Amino acid sequence: MAATDQTFLQAIDFSGRMVRAANFALDQWWMFLLAGAALWLVLKIRSQHALIGQLDERADAAYGDVDALLIERHTLIGNLVEVVRAFATKEHDVIRDVLDARIDALEALGSGGGGVIRSETQIANVLQNLFTVSEKYPELASAAHYGTLRNDLIRIEDRITAARKFYNLAVEELNSVCRAFPANFIAMITKNPPREKFTLGERRAEFAEPVKVSL
Repeated sequence: MAATDQTFLQAIDFSGRMVRAANFALDQWWMFLLAGAALWLVLKIRSQHALIGQLDERADAAYGDVDALLIERHTLIGNLVEVVRAFATKEHDVIRDVLDARIDALEALGSGGGGVIRSETQIANVLQNLFTVSEKYPELASAAHYGTLRNDLIRIEDRITAARKFYNLAVEELNSVCRAFPANFIAMITKNPPREKFTLGERRAEFAEPVKVSL
């Protein structure tokens, strides 16, 4: 049996084949290195593409939370304007600015993009004027309905601030991944540009104590 095995190994030149294979591997070592690098790159691209998708979905979900709160905010603003309008008969310009800003913000919510951030920042600015107007009417400031609306608006601003911070963290993580190789090429190919952060809500504390501005 051993003789038969020896004859078979000799017939297929097993030892010679092994020597030639080893010599080829030693001579062409760079091919194996390139194949390993290519395999690593393929796996890296696949994992980065999946990671970008996950982070993009997380940012979309966080943006949806902010979007829902902004809609609730605009509902409160509309009610607040109607209450102030019943008392403030002279400051039509301020009320008109608030309503115009609210309309622009609602239109931006429908279209999405950076216009939402700009319009909501404008809302925060014109609300300061509206609250300043209310300080001129003590009977308005002491009205129960006005106080409830104002407290509800401040509560919404707190929730918007928290949701905005979560969204900004998601955007920061997504943008940082998309800036590194090879995710930057994946983001460019898939047309996934860097997202813009929300700067909304930084002046939320001013709603509780309106600043004096000239009208």
